[in-house]
Amino acid sequence: MIRAAMELAGKVAVITGGASGIGKACALALARQGADIVVADLNEARTAATVSEIGSLGRRAIGILTDVSNDSDVERLARDSIAAMGQVDLLMSNAGVVAGGPLESVPMADWQWILGINLLGPIRGVRAFLPHFLERGSGYFVNTASFAGLVAHNPLTIPYDTSKFGVVGFSQGLALYLRPKGIGVSVLCPGYVSTNLAETARLTGAAAGIDGPSAVPDRVVDAAEVAEKVVEAVRAERFLILSQPEHLDIIVRRWQDIDRHIAKQIEHQRPR
Repeated sequence: MIRAAMELAGKVAVITGGASGIGKACALALARQGADIVVADLNEARTAATVSEIGSLGRRAIGILTDVSNDSDVERLARDSIAAMGQVDLLMSNAGVVAGGPLESVPMADWQWILGINLLGPIRGVRAFLPHFLERGSGYFVNTASFAGLVAHNPLTIPYDTSKFGVVGFSQGLALYLRPKGIGVSVLCPGYVSTNLAETARLTGAAAGIDGPSAVPDRVVDAAEVAEKVVEAVRAERFLILSQPEHLDIIVRRWQDIDRHIAKQIEHQRPR
């Protein structure tokens, strides 16, 4: 049976990249809905500050320093989160980086770096937390992709776009596989959001002048606005989460039937 929409009060959410930007905004938004939070991040000071801020909202929070490009780190995140909180109900794989430049100038090391974090990070997260979700018969995965994972829009951010297209494809297949098992899946595809993504960017050549991938440069969305959309989508168990639908009509037309498609495929999988 497909699980009912998630009630967030009393749930436990783990968020990678949870100490800044979209991750922090989602941590705070979920806490305001009554969830307890595990903040997984590499920045110790920001993690501590975010945990404190969640605590001021009256919710329990812990921080776990985590490198999502490392298998053992993500496995430890799952073990420690479950041990500390008793259970985990939602994993948001949000940690991400950007790399780009003229294609012939992007070193292979940058390709491996960005794919190891942006794409393999969510994959590691699912592998680590899925046994717990399956054992409980419920759970929810939110994977952060990008508008650039739906339409490649910048010839200087091909590595980033590639990683995010991978997240969208992974998430769609994941939804087909897991929803019949009672586990929800959403993919977040934000446009241009005010975050600190540029702090760790690896941009070469002409790309060094851009401030991260920009889907809709004339409208910068606040991370808190995106977080509210994430909360709404999880409650409704909606697969595709867009931050700026008013600018993305072509994407809405292309992807608006994803939920119907997933539901149809699931129906075909049911025993007759």
